[in-house]
Amino acid sequence: MYTSPTTREDRQDVLVAAIRSIQFGALVVMSSDGLSASHIPMLVREGADGAIELEGHVARPNDLWRTAQAGVPALAIFQGPQAYIHPGWFPTKKADGKVVPSWNYIAVHAHGTLEAVEDSAWLRSHLSDLSDLNEAGRPEPWTLTDAPEDYLAAMMGAIVGLRLRVDRLEGNWKMGQKQKLENRLGAIDGLLASSHSEDHDVALTMRNLLPTAP
Repeated sequence: MYTSPTTREDRQDVLVAAIRSIQFGALVVMSSDGLSASHIPMLVREGADGAIELEGHVARPNDLWRTAQAGVPALAIFQGPQAYIHPGWFPTKKADGKVVPSWNYIAVHAHGTLEAVEDSAWLRSHLSDLSDLNEAGRPEPWTLTDAPEDYLAAMMGAIVGLRLRVDRLEGNWKMGQKQKLENRLGAIDGLLASSHSEDHDVALTMRNLLPTAP
């Protein structure tokens, strides 16, 4: 992934936190038919030694798990908040007109070795943790035990687990850091006035990256 010195993020704790928050990513491998990608939610497992693994699963008819069976290089891509930046939000536009549209975004890439997992205990634990994470805080959270055991066994038989052993993480927090402070503040105001919630998320991220409080 291309990054610039002003936008590159390489702190593992920040990158892992972003993956945990985003969850949903594109898992890319090279198959015999060329590049293949599946879009799936993924869990993060972080060992005491700092080792990171990503867990996911795909439907059994999805050939990606067969490609990964013996272990293959893979890339997991996570996209965070992103937004179009209107040049009219920049105060310097009125001064010299030297502004153009841009796009602000967060992206995290996880590189590693992907393997298929067909162990039923592993898969049950993975599914339980994935559902518990996303059901937390609901008035009536769903759990695996809510489903009849024979039905759950049939559903689990229709999927295959995936485990990505991560050996490299990289991130890009492109949030207008190269712009003058007045332009960054103008873009934040413009995004906050938008009706799109993701624009608001970008604005808050930009605000957190300001060198000084406005």
